[in-house]
Amino acid sequence: MLMRDDVAMTRALERCDPPHDGFHHLLHLRVAWVYLTESASVEEAIDRMGTTLRRFAASVGKAEKYSQPTTEFWVHQVAAVRALMPAADVDTALGAYPRLLDKNLILAYYSSDAAASGAAHPSSDPSDRAVPRTSP
Repeated sequence: MLMRDDVAMTRALERCDPPHDGFHHLLHLRVAWVYLTESASVEEAIDRMGTTLRRFAASVGKAEKYSQPTTEFWVHQVAAVRALMPAADVDTALGAYPRLLDKNLILAYYSSDAAASGAAHPSSDPSDRAVPRTSP
């Protein structure tokens, strides 16, 4: 289920019209939810999210802030929650999985993967880590 405001905010972001109170982590999750709802696949949602974020970051003079691996990680995280709660709206899902609200969650996944494997960098496939570690 989509919230009308989330769709409108996503369309505004596509026009490079930033929200007046900033584009913080929660809004990124809401945009991911919109794209996952509107797209035929997770990959399509990632492509749409990446296109929008790259364009938006460039429009505000912060092109260097965009990260494809980070975008993939978060879209996969949101997709995993949607798969576990297919009838839920974004607010219900975020209430059930509040860890998604912690933008540093990605660091925990990367740190634990690197430590466990002895590798300097985590797997480049965020779907390897897409299932949330908490339950509703």
